[in-house]
Amino acid sequence: MPDSLHQISVGVSPIAVYEAWTTEKGLSSWWTRDARVSEEVGGINVLLFEGGSVSFHFRIDDQIPGERVRWTGVAAEKMPDEWVDTQIAVDLDPSNGRTRMRFGHTNWRSTEGAYRVCNTTWGELMYRLRDYCEGRGRGPLFAG
Repeated sequence: MPDSLHQISVGVSPIAVYEAWTTEKGLSSWWTRDARVSEEVGGINVLLFEGGSVSFHFRIDDQIPGERVRWTGVAAEKMPDEWVDTQIAVDLDPSNGRTRMRFGHTNWRSTEGAYRVCNTTWGELMYRLRDYCEGRGRGPLFAG
């Protein structure tokens, strides 16, 4: 199964990067303006795009503050089929006063369809996340 893997250094603590991934304020500041976030393992995060005509639903599998985030795409109305059962993995490690963030969007069924566009988009999103965490936020890549 194809994987999309990225790594970036962020000039803040691991807990600050973790909060960018696990709070509505965080996700809506760099990814999509319309993010509905659950606060518990087993809960579902919903991220809306294109005025709500597309929605990504992710079950929270594991979240340890300042260390890691694990989500799995779940079937839902307006959820692209290609994203169902894909997994998001974020690992955070302190490194010389910064945070090394390793990111994976894994378990894709194919490199056909949306995979390549999503991989490119994740690259852009890594820089938006970094800029948001470091106080230079340009806003979310997607308006909602």
